[in-house]
Amino acid sequence: MTTNVQTDAIARGVVLERGDGVLVLAVAGTEYRMHLVATTPADGIDTPVGKRIKGIIHAEALRMHIAQAGGRFVEPMWGAPRIVQGTVLAVDEHAPRVLLDVSVPMWVTVGDRQSASDFQPGQMVNCYVQSGASFTPIET
Repeated sequence: MTTNVQTDAIARGVVLERGDGVLVLAVAGTEYRMHLVATTPADGIDTPVGKRIKGIIHAEALRMHIAQAGGRFVEPMWGAPRIVQGTVLAVDEHAPRVLLDVSVPMWVTVGDRQSASDFQPGQMVNCYVQSGASFTPIET
């Protein structure tokens, strides 16, 4: 599996709401409405409500597991991500984090007692994530 981490990590969606430090993102091609903490002040994001935005989503895993079955998903569909499952696209051992395709690309920092090197591109993994998954808008 080959990946261009710079482009494959970009999440695309539409801004549904922003304010109080939270951005509500309608993920392109899905029914997801993700409530994400804006790493820049949400009121300071230039993208108007209803317009497309690109950025990087990041979450912190409590503990990651190799999944034996199932597909890519984020739960709940509407709200802050709590459970994610997806395919490993890339591993960044130094961060330590993995880039997952969970219907939207998401960097997930591995838990304290795990190493990013425990996971390989192509594996399906799942985990609970800590509250506060974030979104960093990017210019492209």
